[in-house]
Amino acid sequence: MDELDLLATARPATPPTAETTAAARDRLFDLMNAERPAAAAPRRRNRLLGWGLIPAMAAAVALLMVLTVSWGGPGAPPGGDVDIADAGPRPPQRLRNLLLAAADRTSGDGPAAGRYWVSRVESGTLLQVGGAGNRYAIMGRTEETTWHAVRRDDRAVYLQQWAGGAPASDTDRAAWRRAGSPSSWPIDESCPTTSGRYTAGAGATRTVVGKPGASTFLIGGGYLTAAQARDLPADPVRLQAWLVGSLRRGSPNLTAAELSKGVFDSMINLLYQAPGTPAVRAAAYRLLADLPGLRDLGTVTDPKGRPGTAVTLVTNEETPGVRQADTGGAREVRLIFDPESGRPLAWETRVLRPADYLAWVPAGAVFDYEAVLATGWTDDAPPATTRALPEDALEPATC
Repeated sequence: MDELDLLATARPATPPTAETTAAARDRLFDLMNAERPAAAAPRRRNRLLGWGLIPAMAAAVALLMVLTVSWGGPGAPPGGDVDIADAGPRPPQRLRNLLLAAADRTSGDGPAAGRYWVSRVESGTLLQVGGAGNRYAIMGRTEETTWHAVRRDDRAVYLQQWAGGAPASDTDRAAWRRAGSPSSWPIDESCPTTSGRYTAGAGATRTVVGKPGASTFLIGGGYLTAAQARDLPADPVRLQAWLVGSLRRGSPNLTAAELSKGVFDSMINLLYQAPGTPAVRAAAYRLLADLPGLRDLGTVTDPKGRPGTAVTLVTNEETPGVRQADTGGAREVRLIFDPESGRPLAWETRVLRPADYLAWVPAGAVFDYEAVLATGWTDDAPPATTRALPEDALEPATC
């Protein structure tokens, strides 16, 4: 899960001034250029940013970075007096049984290590297009294959390809037809400095080569290397205690609900992105089986059409009399997995009560997702690249 989504809902905030937003944006780019881990892969950051996704969203990302937490590494002591158990009831027994069965089935999966952790995913984001008076949404998709480096002298390699866009619903398809059934759309009609178009078909592959250094993965309140992720506790009680301590270290006043959400986000990253050991992945499922507030959505179909079981937490829920830093409204984050194999399939975010900058999104619509296509260890080097873009080539264009 996205650290920005977690932190945006972690505490109430008054609307920032323009000066605060500008300062936050400057700080974000300073951090990206100077202080971030050498080979940190994009972390649930929208994969479409490299194609100039909505400038307002880029500004929101910069603003939310003001809330970034620090991390003390494995063993960070838990703090505070809030009990995560107060976040709500335990999951229903049917769901607990499915999660515990998934834990048993994933505990013996695959080899334990290699030179690179390779992941291949498809991600999608809802994009508003069309002219005045006939605005509609397309679901824009990208595919990304990442070789996450484990050794300090290796480089992470990212291959990203625009995989095409299409009207997101029947209503959007009708508006698309009224517009003449275009096969491409301007990336941002309101920003004259932004060039390029979203296309219905696939685009060229972009290659990004990271700096030398071990890749890192966001878990808890900070980034872990593959070795640190593999050293996480394989006991669900100890794993939750570590996560709560890591989250509290940077934000000691988190409520029980916020801690539960932070742990849920961390489990998605651990199951879907990080190269934990089979025992650690099993502990993640067992932790979810007791996570307060987790709800059972039953059998669903993931964005690639695969059947699976979905669990969810509601995030960014409105609180009477309190203004949240993220004004986009409540949304539901779903984790979809195969209960027969324990294999993670996808996560997706649905906007429940759209507001402010997300007011154009239909209530209940999928706003973004990431579907896991393949993950695993390899000792093989990434394919030779003939054209490497700098790491900042994937950063959003600004207007």
